[in-house]
Amino acid sequence: MKKIFFIPFLLIVAVFKGQVGINTANPVNKLDVNGDVNIRKELRTAGTDLLKGSPGNAGDIFHNNSEMTANDWKNIKIADGQGSMSLFSINTVADQTGVAFSSSGDPIPYYEGDNLEGNWTVIPQAVDTFSVTNDMNKVTFSFQTIAQKVYAGSSSASFACGVFVDNKLKAVRTDVLQGDSGAYKIFNLNATLEKLPRKNKYSVKVACINRTLNNTTLGIGRAVDTSSLNNDMAQSVLTTSVLQPY
Repeated sequence: MKKIFFIPFLLIVAVFKGQVGINTANPVNKLDVNGDVNIRKELRTAGTDLLKGSPGNAGDIFHNNSEMTANDWKNIKIADGQGSMSLFSINTVADQTGVAFSSSGDPIPYYEGDNLEGNWTVIPQAVDTFSVTNDMNKVTFSFQTIAQKVYAGSSSASFACGVFVDNKLKAVRTDVLQGDSGAYKIFNLNATLEKLPRKNKYSVKVACINRTLNNTTLGIGRAVDTSSLNNDMAQSVLTTSVLQPY
């Protein structure tokens, strides 16, 4: 009887040392499961014959680490002040073409929801798209450029730049450039929108408009007096960041 039981036992060991398939006749790894996996207790990684693997800590995520012999756990830290939101996407675009104005416009107020029309001129490459997949979200736009004036001595030049989402004004800032011909300054516009409806591929554009120029020529994102500035130095940069619940 001992011989009868001993032979099947050796066969079973041989099978388990090979590849084992569950719901598949052709396993491609040591354990190949074709279907759902239900783990009632812990999932441990990087164990040995002598030591149990690590179950991770509360809040850790399971990390597929292709550079190690075993996967591991990672702790994800969320930036202070953002609650339970984390970075979903971020992208930066740059433009060296810019826009130029040589005549005055109207120094009037602008309102959220205004259409992208009239004297608003889009900075050609300060254009991007982003998507929102969760009702709880924050979308931050950071725009920086250089404004430069030329001619008309020390006369001032005023202008405005705005962020348009799907061709609707969402944020705007005005500014005044003063100084002699060739003077320039940095212009920044930062804005955050919250709880945008879910949508694939919102469009975002930065456009600028002339206000009171006082017979000067105004360049935004371009050099209009190249004796002290060039287009590399004057370029515009737009960064769009989307935060969503982690």
